[in-house]
This record gives sequence, C-alpha cells and structure tokens, in this order.
Amino acid sequence: MELICSQAYMKKERMIEDNQQFTVETEEFLYLYRDKIVTPKRSFSLHQVMDVTKKHLSARYIFLYLHTIEGVLTFVVKSSPDHFISHYRKIKEDR
Repeated sequence: MELICSQAYMKKERMIEDNQQFTVETEEFLYLYRDKIVTPKRSFSLHQVMDVTKKHLSARYIFLYLHTIEGVLTFVVKSSPDHFISHYRKIKEDR
C-alpha cells in the first residue's frame, strides 16, 4: 500500500538508573495510507478513525489527537500536523 504522508511525534520516557531519574525523548512516526493510520504499536483502519485534530500546547509543542472508535490517542508534535490532517480529511471525503 502506498504511503500518503507521515507525521513525526515525540515520545518521552522516564528512566531510573543508578538512583537518578532522567527523561529520554525519542522521535517516532505516524503513517497515513489510503486505508489506515499506523502507529509504532497499532494500526487503525480509516473506518475506525473518526477524526484527526490538533491543539497548540505551547509555542513549541502541539497535541495531535487521533479520534478512534476505541478512544482518543494523543501525540505530542513539534512540527505542524496540518499536512497530515488535511491529507487524512481528503481521503475521508473521497470515500
């Protein structure tokens, strides 16, 4: 299946090593295909996705919400998700 677009997001994990706590930030991706959205842990058919929205958290971070029939998944992004959202909505319109 052809990849339409992807969206980077930040994943933060708290780690404890030698009795010291620190945060590790890694970059992961959401992938949009004609029939599904894929996260590193799950895949949702577009029939399971009701909407994709965003909310600015600060000048640096944006929440990207994936509204599914199983609930809302939240992703923290640093770059504008407008391209990803507009492609998702165009695909949904064409169905």
